[in-house]
Amino acid sequence: MSRNRITVFATLLVSLALVAQVAARPLAGTPPLPAGLTVADVPSGTLVDLAAPLAGLERFDGSGNAPAATTGLWRQMLFELRRSSLVERGWPEPRDLERRALAAAPPEVVPVALLDAPYDRLRPGPSADRQRWDRADVERGRVFAAAALRPVTYRGARIELSFAADLCVGGLPPRLEVDPDDGGGWRTVGPDGRLAVSYAATGARTLRLRATTSDGALRHAAFTLEVAALQTPQPTETWSVTASLPYDGAAGAGSAYVYLAEGRTQLTNPVVVVEGFDLDDTMGWDVLYEMLNQEQLIETLRAEGFDAVVLDFASATAPIQRNAFVLTELLGMVRAAAGPQRTSALIGASMGGLVSRYALGWLAQQQIDSGVRTWIAFDSPQRGAVIPLGLQHWLDFFQDDSEAAAFLLSRLDTPAARQLLLQHHLATSGTTAAADPLRTAFEADLQAVGLPPCRRVAVANGSGAVAGQGFAPGQQIIRYQYDSFLVDIRGNVWAVPQQNSARIFQGVMNVIWPLPDTYQDVTVAGAVSWDGAPGGWRASMAQMDTTSVPYGDIEALFGHHCFIPTISALDLAGVGPLHDVLADPDLMSRTTFDALHVPLQNQEHVSITPESALWFLDEVREGVTAAEALPAVAAAPLRAFPNPFNPRTTVSFELPAAGHALLEAFDLRGRRVAVLLDADLPAGRQAAVWDGSAGGSSPAAGAYLLRLRAAGGVSTARVMLVE
Repeated sequence: MSRNRITVFATLLVSLALVAQVAARPLAGTPPLPAGLTVADVPSGTLVDLAAPLAGLERFDGSGNAPAATTGLWRQMLFELRRSSLVERGWPEPRDLERRALAAAPPEVVPVALLDAPYDRLRPGPSADRQRWDRADVERGRVFAAAALRPVTYRGARIELSFAADLCVGGLPPRLEVDPDDGGGWRTVGPDGRLAVSYAATGARTLRLRATTSDGALRHAAFTLEVAALQTPQPTETWSVTASLPYDGAAGAGSAYVYLAEGRTQLTNPVVVVEGFDLDDTMGWDVLYEMLNQEQLIETLRAEGFDAVVLDFASATAPIQRNAFVLTELLGMVRAAAGPQRTSALIGASMGGLVSRYALGWLAQQQIDSGVRTWIAFDSPQRGAVIPLGLQHWLDFFQDDSEAAAFLLSRLDTPAARQLLLQHHLATSGTTAAADPLRTAFEADLQAVGLPPCRRVAVANGSGAVAGQGFAPGQQIIRYQYDSFLVDIRGNVWAVPQQNSARIFQGVMNVIWPLPDTYQDVTVAGAVSWDGAPGGWRASMAQMDTTSVPYGDIEALFGHHCFIPTISALDLAGVGPLHDVLADPDLMSRTTFDALHVPLQNQEHVSITPESALWFLDEVREGVTAAEALPAVAAAPLRAFPNPFNPRTTVSFELPAAGHALLEAFDLRGRRVAVLLDADLPAGRQAAVWDGSAGGSSPAAGAYLLRLRAAGGVSTARVMLVE
């Protein structure tokens, strides 16, 4: 994604030393107290030493120089206070509070959460070396912090900050003042808890807050907000979609955002887009629009007369089959609205490519016309996805101490993730790395429904020229080591080795005697190494590297890992992760797709480039039926055969009317390398042969873009010259 909404491992662990040397404990039940202390010795009822000090609570003391809190850091603060409470307080679980707030707030509203709570901690000093403590060793502290529960806004020209009592853990202060970092200085929040704010430019903001409590005390807090856009165009209408058919005992649901072409009042030329794996189901229209409008793609389609219908699942982590039935419902609604004579292109992004594959296959099996003429799977894990297995075990090891780790692990353990991943921590047995059984069952279901009976197109973000992610199988990708007289910590991760036996995770929390220590080593053998393979990537390790921890430093030895292997996105059978796609003379015989689009270098997962934007436009335009309202933007579809080619390919096209035609070849830097045709031609079928030569020089292997300018507009196509 262009804006990485799914921050895979940011704000994780790793300060796992317990300053009071108290072992981690389950959330349920009363925690063990240090020897000599009773609950009565802890006046606040919360002894923060009972939780790993990842948030640095003492920094958020209500003073004017307290640092700004991110949303993730605020969650961790509440997580630690809940874990270290000796009495029941009724405090909400951080993610539940956030989900409730966002469900009730329209996109232009930014709910702000407050945390105002006393706590106790053991005094630092000689008592740390003792085996017994008493009340004199306990000192009082207080945390006061704020956070935007919608940390990114796409409506920066006018938003409302909302302070609601049910979002204030510890109570809503009677008076609040905010400096929203918009140049307007301090303002008082109204009695309705709302404050209107306008930003003139995008960028990161630090908002400051002053709260006057009922006893007259003044407390300060600061929090961050990213203004990603000033104004996001709104969909023409939003449809509620509920599946008629349940799967595994429940029916799926979602919202379809209908964004009509300029000047249009009803659905005419639909392009259906299906979202991918949304970790917390918070993407919504604003985020999906930003993703789809990379390189102005969605607005270009609208200008050409196409209508976007974007499906947002209510639960993107539910079983893929359940959401597929949401899509079948939507396709029926699209046909009813646009008319049965209309056809549509369908783009399934990431997991959405598998949702749409199952849905289209199922409809065909039931002899129901989907109305889809072209199905485009965009960096979709047709043969599985990858999160390094060592990172999965890291989350599992530290889940009791980090709110982010616990949440991300819970997302990895959802049905959809278990269906997607080629190697899953729940299926690690001894030294065996394997997929979850849910994946095996899902693959069987895909085979049972068959392939979509339409033009099938794959667009990959992974390299077709065997470019890896920069590290070898079995190589260390994360280094985290900290040693002191109080605690030794290890959190090291290696890529899965190729077939041989090697360690992929080392976890150590060796705390000063007499407390129990925790160790874990995970070794795998005989596995396929996917972590560094060519593919659309995620920057998980780089995000971990930027995480500030109190003890030591997390070092990312490499920035990103393979997420969707190239051979998975292209659905290539009988080949391994390092297959040379562009040099394969039998490439099309290995795939279930009719057309493949693959770049030379690896790209971020579901990122749209100038090159891939042309691929999408060409494929969406192809085969439009009953589209008299569609402007004539494509002169004629270009066909190149063979493709990939060596030594030559024939480029053919159909001219609807006589006129001048200019056919040119460009390299991927946009430089013209050859003119294949420049002539006045009659109407009808035309062809030109290209041997890959560039300006008279010898043929150079690589990708080229062909562009035809003729009566009616412009057509493009991509060809690949192989050695």
